[in-house]
Amino acid sequence: MGDGGTGEKTEEATPQRLQEARKKGQVSKSQDVLAALGFMISFVVLALTMEWTLGRIKEFIIASIYAGVSDGGIPAVINLGFEALMFCFVTCMPVLGAAFIVGLAANYLQVGFLFTTHPIKPDIKKINPISGLKQMFSKKRLFELIKQIVKFTVVTYVCYRAVLDNIRDIVVSQRVPLESTIKLAGQIIWDLGLRVGVLFIVIAAADFLFQRWQFKKDMMMSKYDVKQEYKQSEGDPEMKSHRKALAEELIMHGSQENVRNADAVVTNPAHIAVAIKYDQEKGGAPKIVAKGMRKHADKIKEIARQFNVPVMRNVPLAQALNKLEIGEEIPEELYEAVAEVLNFVYELQQKKKI
Repeated sequence: MGDGGTGEKTEEATPQRLQEARKKGQVSKSQDVLAALGFMISFVVLALTMEWTLGRIKEFIIASIYAGVSDGGIPAVINLGFEALMFCFVTCMPVLGAAFIVGLAANYLQVGFLFTTHPIKPDIKKINPISGLKQMFSKKRLFELIKQIVKFTVVTYVCYRAVLDNIRDIVVSQRVPLESTIKLAGQIIWDLGLRVGVLFIVIAAADFLFQRWQFKKDMMMSKYDVKQEYKQSEGDPEMKSHRKALAEELIMHGSQENVRNADAVVTNPAHIAVAIKYDQEKGGAPKIVAKGMRKHADKIKEIARQFNVPVMRNVPLAQALNKLEIGEEIPEELYEAVAEVLNFVYELQQKKKI
């Protein structure tokens, strides 16, 4: 027996279990999707602002060289440091802002809107060293470690290849003008970004599918769990059956008088029974006063025979009448068929009087 003796987990998670897990912050989410989308959007923003950024880099390098050869003293160094901070802030904010917005969007697309404080609630189990060691050496943590190592190795190799393909231009860049060197750096960054971006997308797609599979597997339930959940949400099956029987008894008790006073009962013959009545004093159309299927139909027929209410077999009419609600008048398209039934009933009554 697994899962604390509740049985093997062979059943898919119920909507109630998934909802409870969501309230606790347990959802299927891939961090690699966030990383991939964040990287790609940041790379696109960097590419769009590359010309402006390169211009700023050129200005800053010239200013740094000028500050080095000039005799501005400490104030010039302080001013250069302030310019460096502003340069970093201005050039990094578009990229960081885009990455932040994409991170929020990626989370929303994966799990929707979710706000829960359950993961940060104090829990003595979180500071239990034994539980911490078990989690640290769990299969899930080991898999994540292996995945990160493989990802780091592959990304490192991709970066190495990108630099190696441009090594000749990098070596001779010291002999060309500064503007050409900056353009070369931009080309290398563009090539590297494309390679790493494609790699991140492939990894993110694989991890997204794996996380969904893993979450579905973790949420699996045993048959005992499903049964217990059903008892908690719907009540004990025996009590529910008792309540259902009591409700049916009340319904049939209310229908008994209606069947007793009905003019006729139209049957299917076995599955459906519909009691109809025509009030000659009030006029109008005949009405449905009682109806039932299967055992309810049997009960209606039993009551009808008990009180000498004619029971007539008419399959098409019974099926049509069964679609109406109790108390509803017969529609015009059924007038002729119902009239035939009532005329037959009235003829029987006249013969009995004779």
